[in-house]
Amino acid sequence: MKKKLSLRDVNMILVVVGLVILVATYFLVYQNYSAKNAELDTQLTEREAHLKELQGYYDNLKTYEKGTEDGKVNISRNLSRLPLDIKSEDFLVYIMDSVDDVGGSLLSVNYRDSAQIATLNTVVDGKQVPVTGYQVGAGFNGIMNYSQLKNYLDYVYNESDNVTFIDNFTLTTDATSRKLNVTFNLSKYFITYDGGEYIPVPVPDVSIGVDDPFHTN
Repeated sequence: MKKKLSLRDVNMILVVVGLVILVATYFLVYQNYSAKNAELDTQLTEREAHLKELQGYYDNLKTYEKGTEDGKVNISRNLSRLPLDIKSEDFLVYIMDSVDDVGGSLLSVNYRDSAQIATLNTVVDGKQVPVTGYQVGAGFNGIMNYSQLKNYLDYVYNESDNVTFIDNFTLTTDATSRKLNVTFNLSKYFITYDGGEYIPVPVPDVSIGVDDPFHTN
């Protein structure tokens, strides 16, 4: 004999099944959507912050554009002080001119090989190009008085268009002539890049001997 479920039992079963479905819905659906909503909230917060940053850039666009143009001008000005190569004769002309400018006497000159010191990307003629920087050195011995020595230091750092540094210098006093025997070691810098053209420094003409030393003509 089968026992029939009462209406109360049926209602109780339906309530239990409903609760099970509700709990399952919470864990399987609600939490899933809740996690997605939290993720979307995070993305929205990040994008709002990024949008605010972009808005700040846009509000200052004129300032950035002017800064970019000023930067290009400064880069061009500084690059113009860096030749596209320095040969030994270029350095010799510089040393001769600098010593002559202060009234000193040049005795001897020596050279050091160039060495690569840096690679970077910069703007040349409005385009970004890779540039390689080099250091090249030379030294000389000469004779100067104290005033000429001070003028030479000023010439190197303030009067010269190209970038030149004094690595070191020494001096001794000649008691007989009351002059200073000086030795300077200098460094110059140059750059190279694709399309850059080396322009040699004009070398002055030097007269070597005479056509007829015995004056037979």
